[in-house]
Amino acid sequence: MRIAFLRQFHTNRWFSGAQIQAIQTADALRRLGLTVDFIEDARHTSYDLLHVFGLYSEYQAVVEAFRQCGIPVVASPIFFKDISTPLKRAHAATAPAWGRLSRSYRELRQLLASVDALLPNTRVEAEFVQRYFGVSRPLWVVPNGVDLRFAEGDPRLFREGFGLQGDFVLCVGRIERRKNQLRLVEALRGTGIPLVIMGECIARKYLARCQRAADTNVRFLHALPYDSPLLASAYAACRVFALPSLLETPSLAALEAGVAGARVVVTPYGGAPEYFQHFARYPNPRSVASIRTAILDAWESAHDPDAQRQFLLKHYSWGRVAQETLRAYQQLLSRECK
Repeated sequence: MRIAFLRQFHTNRWFSGAQIQAIQTADALRRLGLTVDFIEDARHTSYDLLHVFGLYSEYQAVVEAFRQCGIPVVASPIFFKDISTPLKRAHAATAPAWGRLSRSYRELRQLLASVDALLPNTRVEAEFVQRYFGVSRPLWVVPNGVDLRFAEGDPRLFREGFGLQGDFVLCVGRIERRKNQLRLVEALRGTGIPLVIMGECIARKYLARCQRAADTNVRFLHALPYDSPLLASAYAACRVFALPSLLETPSLAALEAGVAGARVVVTPYGGAPEYFQHFARYPNPRSVASIRTAILDAWESAHDPDAQRQFLLKHYSWGRVAQETLRAYQQLLSRECK
């Protein structure tokens, strides 16, 4: 089976979770014997299927070219909106009504209507995407995955490399409003609990606000490369991993910290509860008090890292993701042949 992968080729330096998802899925599918090529345009259409990652209007020309050749197209939407307030939920719920006035909305809706099936990461994403755009498509829920190496990080590398002693809370993610680091800083201010925030800054004014709000227990570190042993070590070294974002779909960083054995505090919006179930805490990301309570509870409560690790590795390895993805391909292609 020959599969073409289309993902957004960012011109900036930040390596997103969507890119990791596409690359890791491709590698795992190749281990199952499939041919997977990343493409940037429709110059070559000698494939059995096109799989697009994310919803971007610039995909439309490529999708149409493949469809004209009779090649089915599937999409991993990796799409969610902030619904953390009643007003934002109302705005999302009425999208099909106001969307006709928005060019970008119409373009994404057209893209969704052009694909043959959806491969969302969670059930909640599947429901949200179809309701938000008013488009119903065949779908198979295919979860995100986690690299097994994150279960084997050596905490000493990170501690020695950055001079850290004792337990701390870790937050890994791009520094921006959506990731909600400011409320996290405010939640831990005065508790005496060390907080390490690691990530590339894409919002300088927001970073400055976080730094002004931080006390002496907060450290800001640059992002580490995805394949760096120090990243796996950071997850293994922290006592609590906290990412109370306004939305996630869901967080690869939280999965990586989870298999490393860290206690996890993550947003309830975007599907994380489907993944972590009772192994995580889900504060209201709009409430500093709720974030503080969740982290303090995780910090103090009994924890079984081995049970958590085994649960996540059983359900969310990239090998499992590849098997679910291949099953979706096979079912779609069998339908197309009828």
